[in-house]
Amino acid sequence: MSEDEEPDENENGDGDEDVYDGPGTADDLPLFRENDIFYLLSQHRKRAVVLTVAMAPWGRVHLRQLAEVVSLLEADADRQTVSTKTVTNTRTNLKRSHLDGLVNAGIVQWDPEESDVLTAGPAFGCALGTLLSGGYSLGRAPADA
Repeated sequence: MSEDEEPDENENGDGDEDVYDGPGTADDLPLFRENDIFYLLSQHRKRAVVLTVAMAPWGRVHLRQLAEVVSLLEADADRQTVSTKTVTNTRTNLKRSHLDGLVNAGIVQWDPEESDVLTAGPAFGCALGTLLSGGYSLGRAPADA
């Protein structure tokens, strides 16, 4: 470079550190997307859904059973101490807030013949592998290990 030319700001590190020079625009690259596996699995109830389906006999779990498992885990209690109202509230919350994201991402799917039965979806293995490699189980989170 000659003395008359001004240096490129990015070459010297004096320029904008946030410059993105890949395909698309920086606005096309959010920090997370609602169907991103890490975003989805950041919520404990979604993790519980994946782990419960993984351990369910025949790879199927009824929504009511799922709500019972989640309620018991959250209460850290045995079956007799969790009220029916708590299980019903958990079931409603799962349907309204958690299952749609998992279904849309292909992690779980509704059985076409039984609307309240959940099965593994095409992306289930990826989600389960992510949880297991992070040390999650239904019994404890990685921090408890």
